[in-house]
Amino acid sequence: MPTLPCRTNILGLLSLLLAAPLPAQKLSKSEQALRAWIAAHHEEQIGLLQRMVDQPSGTLNVAGVRAVGALYRAELDALGFKTQWVELPAEMHRAGHLVAGRAGSKRSKGTKRLLLIGHFDTVFEGEGQKFVRVDSIGRGAGTSDMKGGDVILLYALKALAATGQLDRLDVKVVITGDEEATGRPLELTRRPLIEAAKQSDLALSFEGGGRDNASISRRGASGWLLRVAGRQAHSAGVFGAGSGYGAVYELARILNTFRETLAGQPGLTFNPGIIAGGAELVEDTSGYSYEVSGKTNIIAPAAIARGDLRFLTEGQKDSARTVMRAIVARSLPGATAEISFEDSYPAMPVTPAGEALLAQYDSVSRALGYPAVTALDATRRGAGDLSFVAPYLPGLDGLGALGQGAHSPQESVHLPSLKMQTERAAVLMLRLSGIRK
Repeated sequence: MPTLPCRTNILGLLSLLLAAPLPAQKLSKSEQALRAWIAAHHEEQIGLLQRMVDQPSGTLNVAGVRAVGALYRAELDALGFKTQWVELPAEMHRAGHLVAGRAGSKRSKGTKRLLLIGHFDTVFEGEGQKFVRVDSIGRGAGTSDMKGGDVILLYALKALAATGQLDRLDVKVVITGDEEATGRPLELTRRPLIEAAKQSDLALSFEGGGRDNASISRRGASGWLLRVAGRQAHSAGVFGAGSGYGAVYELARILNTFRETLAGQPGLTFNPGIIAGGAELVEDTSGYSYEVSGKTNIIAPAAIARGDLRFLTEGQKDSARTVMRAIVARSLPGATAEISFEDSYPAMPVTPAGEALLAQYDSVSRALGYPAVTALDATRRGAGDLSFVAPYLPGLDGLGALGQGAHSPQESVHLPSLKMQTERAAVLMLRLSGIRK
């Protein structure tokens, strides 16, 4: 009787099969038609990107986000999508989200239901908002993160419609208005996205892309707030039994011990983005702006730090928080401290289904004559909306535009990349839906 392979060998074989690239199937006639349409409408696509970038839409610019959303919604309406703008409570100071759906009249039984994800809001505000084109580069806020991705998503759908394929697909689109600074509570602001995920089979997200990589894992992100109190006294008595070390030294001890204890763990980062301390410390209602006053001859009685914590798994997050709480609890003489944490984006770990989805994308890229695609290290990408839907379905990110300088006045997009990424997205959607002719 033949010996059955052990479980370890079976899992090893499965991993090898998932890691092996799929054959790069030649383009079908339908896929060649998609490519031709996309090439013919490249300048039109750039024109829509310019209109979107020229409308400022920082996260807290509620009217601006809605204006970009209205422009985009009209495009989806013209494709036959049923669209709605999901409002959020006014006190959140967030614009809301665009949700759209289209169940094609000619779709086959078992057609994969696709969820396409983007966002309208940008980080950068002020000078440099407008679109400026110099040769093959387009500059302006949101050119690559992620209005460029939004037009790639849209023109992939337009190409499918123009070539008679969109009626064979089942597609939902969710474009959020607060991805760069999510409103709270998250269970409310991300409810439309999660509901769409529960009604879909696969998710594709159009954050910034690369020629030879895409993301099937993303780190989670959360915030932390450290408050420190000390004894206010004359500076000549610092370190003494009566005065102690004060708030600023205690804050410095805690942050440095975080670094000494936790730095170097794969995938784990913790960054103090804001620090303030002195005799008087006043924060505004946002919690991100502070007025500080004091004197050099006073031991500071108050200090504060805000930062973020990024992680590969929820377990890694919980472990890091436990260590951080223990460090905070070991206060220097004359000082006390407390730390609190706020969840934001969950972690999205690698899964076999995600690896299989990446293999499909790689096969599409090579069939189109573009480079092979491998998984991007999660530490090289920030958090994103795809993480919220990862518990419900496999997802792939990094299908958006290629560019530089995201979140800065130097943001730009490589305009020829719009064509490549739109072709990849359109053909991938077609193949994921089981259409090959």
